[in-house]
Amino acid sequence: MARAKPPPRQADEPHVWPVVDQHLATLNGIADGLALIDSLIGNDAGPATPLDILAGEFPETRDILRPVRVLAEILVDGVANARAEDFRAVERSDAIDAINAALRQAHFRTSRRSRKDALGDAADLIRETGLEFHNLHCTLATDRDDKDVIVADPIPSPLAHAWLIERLFQRADVFVDTDEHLVLERTASAWFFDCWSDGAWDDDPEYTDFPRLVREQEWSLVSRDTLSLDEPVIASFTIDRHPDDVPPRQQRLASAYERSTVGIFEVIAVDGPHVTVRDTSSGQTLRYFEHSEDADPHPGLLILGRMIPLEDELWLRSPGAIIITSQGDDYRDLLSKDLTSLCEAVPTPIALEGLISIAIYGVTVPVARLPAPTITAAKATLMMAHRILEELGLFGDMAEPLSPKHFLDQLESPALEAFELDVDQPVAEWLMALAEQASLDASRPDTQPNKRKHKRRTKQQHTRRRKR
Repeated sequence: MARAKPPPRQADEPHVWPVVDQHLATLNGIADGLALIDSLIGNDAGPATPLDILAGEFPETRDILRPVRVLAEILVDGVANARAEDFRAVERSDAIDAINAALRQAHFRTSRRSRKDALGDAADLIRETGLEFHNLHCTLATDRDDKDVIVADPIPSPLAHAWLIERLFQRADVFVDTDEHLVLERTASAWFFDCWSDGAWDDDPEYTDFPRLVREQEWSLVSRDTLSLDEPVIASFTIDRHPDDVPPRQQRLASAYERSTVGIFEVIAVDGPHVTVRDTSSGQTLRYFEHSEDADPHPGLLILGRMIPLEDELWLRSPGAIIITSQGDDYRDLLSKDLTSLCEAVPTPIALEGLISIAIYGVTVPVARLPAPTITAAKATLMMAHRILEELGLFGDMAEPLSPKHFLDQLESPALEAFELDVDQPVAEWLMALAEQASLDASRPDTQPNKRKHKRRTKQQHTRRRKR
């Protein structure tokens, strides 16, 4: 018997969609596949990284991930157009069969607990799928009867792009974590950023944590040319690279990030969520979509951070950018002048971070931070850096490579040129800091370093970085 078509609803009205019948079978297939993936990855899976993103980096789970993604797309298709015929029935059946075959081969049975855990991971994938393909913010939940439902909230396309930035950086971090060369560089880059980033507002210190995390990601993954790739990490995710495991909007975001600009911007006009700003350095005028309902932009405010070009001359304000009240034209001009001065010593994103620390939080930077938790760890890290830099061919034109002991001795020299290493400023200063810490008297109690301001999952290296 054909079902009665649901009454039309308003385009901007959240919709509660029961997951029943074939759609429940689809959701169960997603949960079964993710539960199997979780069992195969084991200890490498962690709460800081979405399971579906991590699964794309392991050969033993990629084939399971593909049908799981297909089922997520089919499920969200049903949410986006509930009155449409199930034209993907064959594709759904094939995907479920593929997952069931993998379950049998692994002799794995999904328990009630593992299904519950997998539904949490499924929620991440469903949310991403809605943002990627339908301008829907989809939340997997349960109703009063403990039945599965999806709450779908229509949102503007620019907002969907803004909310996908977090997923893009999660992908980039997993990409880095599967290559020890990139891990070493990311460690050095994050340490360098932390040296120039300090301070918080007393009334709500957590309010600074997320924007600061995003700014560090943008510096390490977008702005900095890695020694391993000769380009930023984000370049591996752009449209022209055609990464088959990266959804299209995130590819476009990666390409947009390559064209993004960092600086100080003054709000000069506001029209609903559309805000017009002027770059205080170049005078360029930009129009961006404000993604945060709490921002309350109005003329005269200053934005310190990154602007990302989206489409049709519309930009996005980075979630890492902060909005402050200007104390007048003199204050605005002073900040712009101070940023220009700092840029003479460090790259622009680091200069801006230093300016935020000084002008907004009232602290002095750079801050002396230990690069390793102990003296022993500093020595071990130096030896690992010696091996990795040698593998990358960054020892210059010396007649023979440095031994690990000679490398450590050379690093104690105050003259960076003594290294004869073709490295950039963040890595060079990190190596110098490691050398200073490693040369401390071993009998002296170790000083606990300031830890990174966000947690990053550590994992064993199972596979070399894949070419995209």
